[in-house]
Amino acid sequence: MYAGGADLSSPCLSPLFGDFSKGFPRTFLQSGTRDLFLSNTVRMHRALRRAGVEAELHVFEAMPHGGFGDAPEDADLSREMRRFVADCLSQA
Repeated sequence: MYAGGADLSSPCLSPLFGDFSKGFPRTFLQSGTRDLFLSNTVRMHRALRRAGVEAELHVFEAMPHGGFGDAPEDADLSREMRRFVADCLSQA
């Protein structure tokens, strides 16, 4: 319904179908085992890796889409994200 009849394989609707081979940046992906988008997040990670993009995939047990909201897992995710950003900035 969100696509309004448009081609669902368009990269404008889904980044899964984008071209990552032309200078796509290092990428941080996160999902949870109860996230509706878990399988697409895994597919995205694989597509990025196939294209030679450095990508990290973090999957948290029982986390829904968007996180728990101040649960210990959210603190773990925040630490991972801060580490990723700090590492990216140190390589710039």
